[in-house]
Amino acid sequence: MRLEITQPVAASRQVVWDVLTTWERQPEWMLDAKAVYVLTPERTGEGVTIRCPTNLMGVTVQDVMRVTGWEEPRYLEVTHLGRVITGYGAFELAEDGPQATTVTWWEEVDPPLGALGEWGASTLVLPILRRIFGRSLANLAALAEQEAARA
Repeated sequence: MRLEITQPVAASRQVVWDVLTTWERQPEWMLDAKAVYVLTPERTGEGVTIRCPTNLMGVTVQDVMRVTGWEEPRYLEVTHLGRVITGYGAFELAEDGPQATTVTWWEEVDPPLGALGEWGASTLVLPILRRIFGRSLANLAALAEQEAARA
């Protein structure tokens, strides 16, 4: 199942990147994230591993992710390593000007339960996730714009 959302941000790409990769701040903008814990000594680059208790349709699941792509300040990719959430996703930051960035967030998630899980995810879960991700990206934009205004 693939989900992709795009959001314009009135802030530089570096400011957006800094907000995005300050791991513990993610619950400030990501609606379904309850907390974020960095599990590795490294906090930047490929190999960083985080755990995020995530609200998945009213149930808390442990979403463990490893950074598998890092091209600062334009591309961040993670692989989901959990029991329930598996697959991969990324944030792509395109510079549209000195204070303008377009953020694209996409996820390729493997639903459990085979074909039945794929059907349920596509028809029932995907529309809900699209709204949650859209609101989350709007929140990320607002935070980055606040940070840019302070600078």
